Amino acid sequence: MLKNLKFISKFFTIIAIVFAVSCEDDDSFAPVVIDSVESDNFYPGDDVTFKGSNFNKVLFVFLEKNQIPFQLDGDTITFTLPESATIGSGVITLVMANGYTVTKNITVIARPFPIILTISPSAAQEGEQVTITGTSLDNLQSVTIGEVEAAVVSSTASELIITVPAGLAEGVATEVKVVTNGGEASPSSSFYVGQNLLLNGELELGDGDDFTNWGKWNGGDGLTATTADGNAYAGRSLRAVAVGGDAWRTQFVSDPATTLVGAEYKVFMLIKGQPGTPGVGGNVRFSTNPDALYSGNYDITAEWQQIEWTFVANAEQTRAVLDLGVIADAVYFVDNITLIQTGTPPPPPINTNGSFEDSDLGVADGVTGWGGLNGANASGEITDEDSHDGDKSVKMTINAIGANPWDIQPNSSMTVVDGETYHLSVWFKGQGITNIKVAIDQGGDPGWAEWGNPEQAFQDNTWTEVSYDFTADTTNSADGNARFAISMSYDGNVGGVLYIDDLEVRIVQ
Repeated sequence: MLKNLKFISKFFTIIAIVFAVSCEDDDSFAPVVIDSVESDNFYPGDDVTFKGSNFNKVLFVFLEKNQIPFQLDGDTITFTLPESATIGSGVITLVMANGYTVTKNITVIARPFPIILTISPSAAQEGEQVTITGTSLDNLQSVTIGEVEAAVVSSTASELIITVPAGLAEGVATEVKVVTNGGEASPSSSFYVGQNLLLNGELELGDGDDFTNWGKWNGGDGLTATTADGNAYAGRSLRAVAVGGDAWRTQFVSDPATTLVGAEYKVFMLIKGQPGTPGVGGNVRFSTNPDALYSGNYDITAEWQQIEWTFVANAEQTRAVLDLGVIADAVYFVDNITLIQTGTPPPPPINTNGSFEDSDLGVADGVTGWGGLNGANASGEITDEDSHDGDKSVKMTINAIGANPWDIQPNSSMTVVDGETYHLSVWFKGQGITNIKVAIDQGGDPGWAEWGNPEQAFQDNTWTEVSYDFTADTTNSADGNARFAISMSYDGNVGGVLYIDDLEVRIVQ
């Protein structure tokens, strides 16, 4: 009851004040007038300024039924729309004494959602700058790379420049996120923390239609520079007109980049076709030089897209090659060509001379790292007639059926570590061969662990890989060694020919 009495007392006090003010102003009443407002549309959280006259009489400001604090400066009244303001039409009410009010209709609109149009470069290292362009990038709250906040060098509604923070893993696609008062956005293309191994991959350097660190190996007349809006992704881009007929007839080629043989790399770029040309719906591919590797074909659209290809380096110096020439008169725009290392080379093989490149042609016995190339029913030699990789392989000519598959059995020794898991891979190309057994001898009884390849696998006379994982058990091995052997059977009395190449046994990491 006491609380209720206090509330009633305060209520009548307020009424008395308003009445007193009303009475005081009765003789000198002047209307409150809103002459101008900078806009009729506002975002939640915006400052709103009315200009007019007699604002000194304003006691309260309301947005709909919610009271808003305000500041008065002569003929200017300013207030801030709450962040929770309802989107849509609203009414601002100025309340004066004696129930006198003045209203103004406004519209509260949703703050624009940020949109990212470009991010360049597509790969950068710690401390390097990255430029993001788009719309509604103002009212910025944060920019993160891989959930780590990046320092913002400069910020406008259409462009952000940030610095790659420390502590991020390299060689993996990493999310970039821009957060504003209107929402959050990430680029449609991938961004990698790490070094772009291609010099001038953003194509900004060069005079006229030349691109520093890049060559035009075929179709050079159709490879030009462009900076036109809508055609250049970021700054300066490549415009390519395809010759047609074969992918290699239009080639844009990087300077050699240092690569680790056996390591995994990814090459990617931004590309789109010019509307109204066969470039929309055309296809392109990547390749490498020297010792060419080839990607599959990529279909191109009229919108910027990032295409990428993962490969394992086979040379210490690698050129990235863009093969753009398949579709005659196709027009493409290309930018942000990037080569980044995404994996480390596998550990070296523990076996010796698995490629047979360290052996003399024609020899049978005494091949480096090998023994037992000849069996009772076959002859073996090092040959350059055929190989899976490199120049040489083992050629085994099978003359007659043996009593056992192991009567024809080349073998090699290697040192293993007890309990470690190893991956064995070997390539065969056979004629008349129906079954291959890859065997690992680790001592003991029975001592051989065998893996049989399915029948008919070699009937097509093409190079086929056989692989096998095993865990070393040297319990019964006197010297910690294991022995690899190939046992084979074949079809009928006619014999056959088997090529063996690229045996590798590596520890599984």
